[in-house]
Amino acid sequence: MNKHADKRNDNTRKKTYKGRLAAALVFVIVTIVLEVVYFTYHIPDNRNNIIQAYKDNQAQTVQLLADTLKGMDEDEMADFISHSVPVSGSTWGFLVKNDGVVYMKDEDTTRSLEYISTIDEFDSYMESLGGVVSENEISGSEYTCGIFADTDYVLEKYGVYSMEFYIIIALTATILVFGCILIEFAGRVGHEGRKVIALQTDLAERNEKFDEYERLTDQYEEELRNRDIDKTEMKREGYFDMDIVDTLLRKSSDPELYPIVFMYIRIRMGDRYFSRDAIFRIMDFIKGSMGKNHITAEISKGYFVVIMYKTDADTAEKKKAEILEKWGEFSKGSELEAVLRSVAPGENPRQVFYHEKDRLIDLTNWQ
Repeated sequence: MNKHADKRNDNTRKKTYKGRLAAALVFVIVTIVLEVVYFTYHIPDNRNNIIQAYKDNQAQTVQLLADTLKGMDEDEMADFISHSVPVSGSTWGFLVKNDGVVYMKDEDTTRSLEYISTIDEFDSYMESLGGVVSENEISGSEYTCGIFADTDYVLEKYGVYSMEFYIIIALTATILVFGCILIEFAGRVGHEGRKVIALQTDLAERNEKFDEYERLTDQYEEELRNRDIDKTEMKREGYFDMDIVDTLLRKSSDPELYPIVFMYIRIRMGDRYFSRDAIFRIMDFIKGSMGKNHITAEISKGYFVVIMYKTDADTAEKKKAEILEKWGEFSKGSELEAVLRSVAPGENPRQVFYHEKDRLIDLTNWQ
């Protein structure tokens, strides 16, 4: 029943996440559309304002040009315009009268426009060019002078295209960044429930693992307490069954159990004889000083080990100091020694255990 409920909750969270993600995408798309609409209406308006400002300035220049040309004959006026008005593919000056073009841009262009014989034809021609045209009649004559400027030239000169490009790039980047943040936020909120479920599942698995280790340890101690040991068996190193300890060590490579520290303990018995009950009392003493994640076992007569799961070196040192301090009150006349060995990342806990066990048991003085 609970599994079905969890599945329904998980499906609900997935739908919620997808809904938030869809809402974020719709928001980004709508924002982009609004920006496109805005620029569709306002960019032409801005361009018209720039062109009108340029035309006003150009009209003033043409007015000054007309005043200067006043009183000159036709050849003088054409010569003055050719030398005073800049000529390029985008801007030039012109001089016309009622019966045609007197001068435009340069001599070649002027000759090519000899077919224009009326002002109406000239106006139609200038309209076809589509640029910014400013003209002014020369007082006291039948002539009209003017200046032409290409629209693209005007917009490029005032940096309109560059400005529009950078504005569009900046707004697009802002929208994308904001959209990514919104999508990330929606994802985090949508995943929050699943993270909680995953954490609960992870904790449950860890608890099950530690419960398994505790069951194995309890079984191990129960077998020791109920087992009949003969004298010949007691003379052998490791006379207690090490199969369960070895099973624990084989399972100790799980990253969730790290950090791992082994605490090797030796009781200097001297000439004293320790009965089986005394050995178990020592084990109970050691185990009582340890935590829930610590497994206590005897590896040889008078030699013990504590497998300290999820325990860092500092905590292990404190436990070592604690057990040494309590030992003096627990047992008088015998000395207890303890050595710590941390399992470094990448090391095999089982190999570390057996290597240190064999090394320490052979030493007279522990190091």
